[in-house]
Amino acid sequence: MSNQTIPCKIYLNETEMPKAWYNLRADMKVKPAPLLNPGTHEPMKAEELAGVFCEELIKQELDDTTPFFGIPEPIRNFYKMYRPSPLVRAYCLEEKLQTPAKIYYKFEDNNTSGSHKLNSAIAQAY
Repeated sequence: MSNQTIPCKIYLNETEMPKAWYNLRADMKVKPAPLLNPGTHEPMKAEELAGVFCEELIKQELDDTTPFFGIPEPIRNFYKMYRPSPLVRAYCLEEKLQTPAKIYYKFEDNNTSGSHKLNSAIAQAY
């Protein structure tokens, strides 16, 4: 590792936490295939998804054009209990790849279950 004066971890302030979820499909040139009804093999409609998903999630699931969906404040407040987790600089990987790029990864050591489970579950429960 070359320059150890550069910090290994970056901690965001709570005010820097995202206020919206990013919808990757809005920027995809080739959109993913729609969910298919297992009986008809036709793209599922909102009414068919209602038995499994809440209305807001259905709206997001069927939206291929909206780039951001606001995160409700109660969810953002709950996330503050274990987020933001630090970004860690991957110095060894940068060196191994011989890249000028700065590579970071999220360090989830404070969240033994992993962030993806809580991030999803909290929003779904809300």
